[in-house]
Amino acid sequence: INEANLSGDSEVQKFYDGSVVFITGGSGFVGKHLIEKLIRTTNVKKIYVLLRAKKGKNIQERLEQILQDPLYSELRKDNPTFVDRIMPILGDVSEINLGLDEKSWAILTDEVNVILHSAATVNFVEKVKLATITNVRGVREMLKLAKACKNIKSVVHISTAYSNATKSRIKQEINEDFYDSPIPPDVLIELSETLDTDTVEDMCKIFMNEWPNSYTLTKAVAEDLVRREKDLPICIVRPSIVIAAYNEPTPGWIERKNVFGPSGVLVGLSLGVIHVILADTAIFIDIVPVDYVNNTVLVAAWKNYLRYQLNEKEKKIYTVTSTRKPFKWGSFREILINEGRQLMSSKAIWYGFALEIKYKTLYSVFVLLLHFIPACIVDGCCLLLGIKPRLFKAYQMIEKLFTIFGYFTMKEWFFEDKKTMNLYNELSKTDKILFNFDVTNIETRENIRSWLYGIKKYVIKDDMTDVEYSMKKQFWFRIANYIFVPAYSFFLFKLVSYAFIFIHNVLSFLFSNSDIIKAK
Repeated sequence: INEANLSGDSEVQKFYDGSVVFITGGSGFVGKHLIEKLIRTTNVKKIYVLLRAKKGKNIQERLEQILQDPLYSELRKDNPTFVDRIMPILGDVSEINLGLDEKSWAILTDEVNVILHSAATVNFVEKVKLATITNVRGVREMLKLAKACKNIKSVVHISTAYSNATKSRIKQEINEDFYDSPIPPDVLIELSETLDTDTVEDMCKIFMNEWPNSYTLTKAVAEDLVRREKDLPICIVRPSIVIAAYNEPTPGWIERKNVFGPSGVLVGLSLGVIHVILADTAIFIDIVPVDYVNNTVLVAAWKNYLRYQLNEKEKKIYTVTSTRKPFKWGSFREILINEGRQLMSSKAIWYGFALEIKYKTLYSVFVLLLHFIPACIVDGCCLLLGIKPRLFKAYQMIEKLFTIFGYFTMKEWFFEDKKTMNLYNELSKTDKILFNFDVTNIETRENIRSWLYGIKKYVIKDDMTDVEYSMKKQFWFRIANYIFVPAYSFFLFKLVSYAFIFIHNVLSFLFSNSDIIKAK
C-alpha cells in the first residue's frame, strides 16, 4: 500500500489533489476512519469536519480528543503535521442549515469540492421524530449546502444495505436501485417538526410492519431525497454491518463506542459473560470491514465526478456487502470456538461458551438459566461482601442488545453488488491496491480474528502479551464450568421438583378441605 501510495499512478489520488473535503459524522466510527484514510493516501488540501460542542468541550478540544484515538498513531509518527489539514467547524446535522452560522456557511460554500455525508443517529430504539430530524432532515440540509457550493465536484451519501431490507423482502435480493419511499420525505419532516414525539410515533406504527426500527425506516426515506436531486453530482454507498478494519491502517482497529452495536456480542463472549445468543445458525451473516467501506466511498466520489463530467446523470448506488464471500452464523461460532479461544480477555469472569438458539421461547428459558439466575447469585454475594452489584444490570443491557439486533441475526437478505464490483474492476492496478474493496479477497477466518483482536485491544483494553495468562485462566474456568454446570443443573432440578411437590400438596389440601366443607 505504501509503495502504491508513493507511485503517483493513482487516478483516485489525483482527483483529491488540492481538494477541500467536508465530512459529517467525523466523530463516529466510519467518519474517524474516513479522515485517517484521506490524510494518509491523498493530498487533500483541507478537511472540514462538522462538530458540535459537547460535554463542556468546544469543537477544537473535541477534535483534539478525536485525533488521540489509536487509529491515528502511525499517521502521527509518519506525518506529525497532518492535524494542520483538519479543521473543525461548529454545527449540528440535526439543525437547520446544519447549525452553521453565516460565516461558516460562506466558508464552506466557497471552498468545498467534495462532501462525504456519514452523520446519522444509529440508535435503533430512537423515536421516529428524533431519527427523522437527524437522518432525513439532516440529509436535506446537507443537500442544500451541496447545491450552494460554488465548486462542488462530488457528493457521497452513506446509507445502509438494510434501508430496504423489509420484512416482506426476507430471503429476497435487495437491488442496487432506488425503492419507493414509505412516506414522502417532506411529509415525514413536517410531521416531526410540528407534532410531539408520541404522536409521530403513533402515526408511524404502520411502517413498523415492514421496517424493524426507526434507523432503517429513516434511512430508506432519506434515500428518496437523493433520488429527487436532478443536477447534483451525488451517489449513495450502502454498507451492511460494518466491523473492525481488515487491513488499514492496522488490522482490527475499532472504536470503543461500538460496544453498543454488534461488536458488543463479541465483547460479551470475550469476557465470558454472554452464554446465550439469539441467532439462526443456518442464515448468512453479512459483515464488512470499515476500511473496505471507506475505500468504496472514496472511489465512488471519484467515479461520480467522472460520470457527471460526461453528462451521465443517473444516480448510482453501491452496496458494500459480503454476499460474494458468504458464511453462516454456524461457521462464525465454529471460528470463535476453535480460533477465538486465544483471543479471550484476561479480564474474563467465566469460561467462554455460548449457545445459539433461534426459538425465542427456548432462548428466553436459557437466558433465565444461564444469565439472570447466576447474575442474581453473584450480585447477592457482592452485596454481602460490600461490593457494588453489576452483573444483573449488565445482562439487562445485553438482553436489550439482542432484542434490537435479533431481527438481523434471525433473518437474511441477499444484497446485489454488481455496480460495486464493476466500480472496482474499472480501477487501475495501483488504485486496486490503494483503495481495495473487493470482498472476495477477504479471508473469513482472518477477518473474524482481526475483529476479535480489535475488540480485545481497543475496546476491552487488553494487552496482547497476556495471551498465555488468558489461556491458563480459561483452562481453569473450563474445569470449574464442568463442575458447576452439572451441580447447578441438579440444584435447579431439585428446586423445581420441590416446588412442584409443594404446589401439588397445597392444591391437594385446598381441594380436600373444599370437599369436607361441601360435605358438611
